[in-house]
Amino acid sequence: MHLASWGCSLLFLACTAFLLGSVVASGVDPDERQDQSRFLLEQVPPGQVSNNSPTYTASDFVLLNGFLIFFMQIGFVSAESGQGRAKNVRNILLKNSVNIMLCAICWWAVGYAFAYGKTAGGLLGVSHFFSDGETFDSKPWFFTWAFCLSSVTIASGCLAERTHLFVYPVYTAVVSIIVHPVVAHWVWAPDSWLNARVGCPCRFLDFAGGAVVHIVGGLTGLIGAILCGPRMGRFEDGVNKDIPGHDVSSVSLGSLMLWFGWFGFNCGSTYIYMADGGPAASAAVSRVALNMTLCASAAGMTSLVVASLQTGTFDLAVCCNGLMAGLSASTANVGFITPWASCITGILAGLLYVGSSRLLVRLGIDDPLDSSAIHCGSGLLGVVVSGFLARPAYVRSMVGRSCGGLVYGTRGGIQLGMQMLGLAVSIAWTAFWSVVTFMALKRFNLLRVDQQTELAGIDNMEHGGPAYPEFLQRVQSSRTGF
Repeated sequence: MHLASWGCSLLFLACTAFLLGSVVASGVDPDERQDQSRFLLEQVPPGQVSNNSPTYTASDFVLLNGFLIFFMQIGFVSAESGQGRAKNVRNILLKNSVNIMLCAICWWAVGYAFAYGKTAGGLLGVSHFFSDGETFDSKPWFFTWAFCLSSVTIASGCLAERTHLFVYPVYTAVVSIIVHPVVAHWVWAPDSWLNARVGCPCRFLDFAGGAVVHIVGGLTGLIGAILCGPRMGRFEDGVNKDIPGHDVSSVSLGSLMLWFGWFGFNCGSTYIYMADGGPAASAAVSRVALNMTLCASAAGMTSLVVASLQTGTFDLAVCCNGLMAGLSASTANVGFITPWASCITGILAGLLYVGSSRLLVRLGIDDPLDSSAIHCGSGLLGVVVSGFLARPAYVRSMVGRSCGGLVYGTRGGIQLGMQMLGLAVSIAWTAFWSVVTFMALKRFNLLRVDQQTELAGIDNMEHGGPAYPEFLQRVQSSRTGF
């Protein structure tokens, strides 16, 4: 059974279990749930039990959405393996598993503390090392770890099919210990230098990780891809030669699984901003889900149409990547803008993805999954859009600042300036550590596999054989003498 089929089965079982669990736990008729829904986010003091059963806190909903974000790893693996060649699938599966496990250990030991611990001069946190999993200021360990893990996984797609397995744990440790945590502290800690010490009445707006997740992951991968160089045969004699993946169904299903998990990113973040719950939080979550759906749909349709006009064919991979570009753009601003602004963001994300992908090819940069074009470019777009289209009422309800986008005129110029400042420092910090990491690996010949390994397939040379051994058996049996 293909990886995509397993993913679909897991998705179906997860949804079924969640729905059945909700029915059993609620113990109420469907007609009564609407009346009790306003109690779902009610905060219950320690040691007390609410008269309304069941009762959930905002942290419960954040944790549930963290599970959805972790489910995105299945989508990432499915999309990456599908766009890779069959001779490297086992390597792709193993490196992603290693990334998950190592990122968990690094985030538990150091990363969480640097990101969400007590601030030291507004630069980084210095408490909660080796976290015990408790919630500090509505920042649960598991939910925040899923964010960090997404940054790590985004970068891996840019480096596929020609790098040593050793590369992945090295950059995973760097991203999860020093890059992502510090950027997260600057962007989301209320007393960081970016939010409290620049003397600005506005705050840098990054709703669920446009800069913290997508720019960090996409830029890290882009720099790694540049220093590693293109795959053999990708660019020869100045000619762009496409290297198709081995399973387009995995690409499509992986993209849909990512879309499903992405609701955890944005809807879960809403409960972080509005931990008190109530009708306002319920309305905000509904708006966030609508906005990201519109943004993703507009981006996917735009990229498909534009690319088809250029090439004369309708490319499934372009549609899937455009869809994810819209989701990446929505992550930065989905809670601050209106539905019509989300449609505009999606159209721009689709256009930007197609343009960025073409630019990478012209520059001779080989990104097998277009991860840098999808995530880095769209994450940057989403952050900038907030400087123009963030609605003041939504900004006030989420972060408590009376600011808005330039279109609304409520300190719009100041807000746009803050967006540019936040982008600049996030990019500079990420780029510095990425260059240092990959240059060091390249200096000691640890970045790229040798020519023989790349031609034969990393699976055959480093992992004991191909992921699909029956393919090899069929080739051998079809030859004369077998």
